[in-house]
Amino acid sequence: MSFNKGVLDMQADRLRAKGYDNVYVGFNETSFPSLAEAATEMVRDGYDRIVILPFFVASGLHITRDFPMKHFGLPRDATDGVWECEGREVSIHIEQPFGDEPLLGEILAERVEELRTPGKKTAIIVMGHGSRLEYNRNVVNLNADRLRAKGYDMVYTGFNEFDEPKIEDVIPGMIDDGAEEIIALPLFISLGKHLTMDVPAKLGIENFSDGGIVHRGGRDVEVKYAQPVGADPRLCDVLVEKLRRLGLR
Repeated sequence: MSFNKGVLDMQADRLRAKGYDNVYVGFNETSFPSLAEAATEMVRDGYDRIVILPFFVASGLHITRDFPMKHFGLPRDATDGVWECEGREVSIHIEQPFGDEPLLGEILAERVEELRTPGKKTAIIVMGHGSRLEYNRNVVNLNADRLRAKGYDMVYTGFNEFDEPKIEDVIPGMIDDGAEEIIALPLFISLGKHLTMDVPAKLGIENFSDGGIVHRGGRDVEVKYAQPVGADPRLCDVLVEKLRRLGLR
């Protein structure tokens, strides 16, 4: 079972525990069932209104193109439409990801407080996957700004691929700016190859680790590598609030 599937199943169980007994899990690619397969099962179970809750940090081609077009035959960028399935017309609504929700900034700030060493000059890097589109960059920058607004004065951003600045290019500058320790916050849903292998190498720490020592300019600086955000139980509350806005309880 993939890390991503485990996180989605966990959050779906949390929604069910809050009284939503009509929760299904579907995937855009790689894992099964597909989004269209899960929606077809919902139709067979008698539902004619389907709300898609993307458990993504930021929008992008998956949500703006694949979700509506590949799975439901809707126009690109559509958030609402009618899907024909099993001889029936079904209402489809696609919600937005959770990256701009204020609670995410609170979760990141709590992780900083859990990891930082009082009295040390702590620098923070908020890390995104990166995209050729602006969505991921905007969400990473938004949450970095939220941390700055909370009084953290050494907050940087970096991306694994596609976007600038690259994580590996930011770390040396953080140390040169006087950081005595670095807290790396991945704005990712779950662990996987990127977070267990790609990003650690760019941070200068061991693969599959939660941190390490980086050497530069005769100095040793500790990097503390936080867990991704997707398993946080409070994100289930964000999903519940989205459903309530739609009149679902």
